Amino acid sequence: MRSGQKILMSDLDELEKLAIERIKNFEPPEGYYLAFSGGKDSVVLYDLVKRSGVKYDAHYNVSPLDPPEVLNFIKKHYPEVHWEQSARGFWKTVVKKGLPTRINRWCCEILRESGGVGRKVLTGIRWDESAPRKSRKLVDVCARNRKYTINPILDFTHDHIWEYIKKYDLSYCSLYDEGFRRVGCIMCPLASKKARQREFERYPKIAYLWRRACDQLIEKRLAAGSKSKFKTGQELWDWWWNF
Repeated sequence: MRSGQKILMSDLDELEKLAIERIKNFEPPEGYYLAFSGGKDSVVLYDLVKRSGVKYDAHYNVSPLDPPEVLNFIKKHYPEVHWEQSARGFWKTVVKKGLPTRINRWCCEILRESGGVGRKVLTGIRWDESAPRKSRKLVDVCARNRKYTINPILDFTHDHIWEYIKKYDLSYCSLYDEGFRRVGCIMCPLASKKARQREFERYPKIAYLWRRACDQLIEKRLAAGSKSKFKTGQELWDWWWNF
């Protein structure tokens, strides 16, 4: 467990029971599609699903933006998880659609939300992760792709997650012990400037690909005669970095 982790929550037992009850109540005959990212919330959800005794198959959407530490963690501790290659050609899509931003988060559909069409999908989404997620419901229905998303640990807090991991001695990605609060997409536009800077320095190959995409975007726009307030890839990069 990370040094200094504060474990004070006394209602974890009740939250566990409630989460397992939710998982059991919504179980489909064919079993759940369990969305697994390799992060701490996924680890807790995975354990709760196993304890509930329901039928499921776990899937990881392979992302070109995930830290190698996450990939290695999944390979070592969750070899039964299916790896889905839904993000092939991601960088070409960046050039086609433009850089993702906090407002235009098209990347999430490809990197995190593409699996489980026509299925009941379990996720580790929690209310206290971010302001947008405070509006998420226990069950989210997407009619477009006939997907039902069940979020059984919505009411777990950050501290509840770590208390659960400690209680059941679960393995977790080593990045958390290095002070990373999140281990998702490298240089995600939703992350803080400080977090993105740290990732920029730690993962220069990914940083290079983001920077190269800026050049390619501007080159494409200029070649097509499209209007743009950015004349160079560097200008676009500076804007995106400080957005």
